[in-house]
Amino acid sequence: KGSFEVGGVIYPVAIKYDSKFGDAFWNSSRYSIVTYILMMMTSWAIVCDVWYLPPMRRKEGEDAIEFANRVKHEIARKGGLVDLLWDGNLKRNQVKSEWKVAAQQQFSK
Repeated sequence: KGSFEVGGVIYPVAIKYDSKFGDAFWNSSRYSIVTYILMMMTSWAIVCDVWYLPPMRRKEGEDAIEFANRVKHEIARKGGLVDLLWDGNLKRNQVKSEWKVAAQQQFSK
């Protein structure tokens, strides 16, 4: 949220990787850096789609977290991704039970 607290203009970019040819993400709990670099160097290609979104500004009365979530929502929408509330640790930890319940409730509607 730090960049969103300053009050400047945010220039969002949506990047969606196509893992058919190679995986651009390093799961440090699964692969060492040497293994990951070897996988990257021997992959066919790293292919991605990139979308430059219009500049976004913080709205009147909007706090930094709301602004960050609004920008995240626009990035997810443009990239065709699911807009999830997450804390960045999904690759290392189990999904929180309240997130599972929320997803189940949303799916059941």
